[in-house]
Amino acid sequence: MNHNNSITVQGSASASAVPDTMSLSLAVENHHAQAAEAFEQVSAGAQSLITAVLSVAPETNLSTSGVTLSARTAWRDEMNVLLGYDASTTLEATSVPLDAISAVLAAAVETGGDALRIHSLRSEVSDPISALRAARELAFNDAHTKAAELAQLAGRHLGQALQIRETGPDSAVPLQRAGLRAMAAKSMPVLAGSQELAVNLEIQWELLDHGQAPAED
Repeated sequence: MNHNNSITVQGSASASAVPDTMSLSLAVENHHAQAAEAFEQVSAGAQSLITAVLSVAPETNLSTSGVTLSARTAWRDEMNVLLGYDASTTLEATSVPLDAISAVLAAAVETGGDALRIHSLRSEVSDPISALRAARELAFNDAHTKAAELAQLAGRHLGQALQIRETGPDSAVPLQRAGLRAMAAKSMPVLAGSQELAVNLEIQWELLDHGQAPAED
């Protein structure tokens, strides 16, 4: 197909979906003069955290996404001085039920104490297919409307769609980290709200003269 006989436009649309689960990233960090002690304390803290989370939300999927052990040093009197060792491990909790997320946060803070870090909290739609289908149809119609308008301005009309390419942004938006002491004092309210699931399409259409029939496949 000659590019002079085609037109490429982009269409975009979104559809609302109500999140039904949450995911969060939890970390345990510790510092000790000895590397083995720092690592052991973090290991024990992580095991306690796992037990605490699963005790209030057994449906939660937990996975380890990182383990670190590094020396902490400082430059003093023109020399590098060893201050001890930092150890950490990060747990990813997914498929946390909405009605359990506040209890999970409270249990994590109570168990982890000052060693706990909360890196992110995200609402998720476990089954986004219906919303994405609706957004995809709207995006296609958006692209078709744009292409038809441009073809009319050029004194031509549209034929069949020749190529369709879909790209979509990441819909998960991390929430701002909250203060640990505030969460420990009372149950932290967490609102899932709603999400806009977006679809972007790039479509190449056949461009025809008036009276010209679309090309055969």
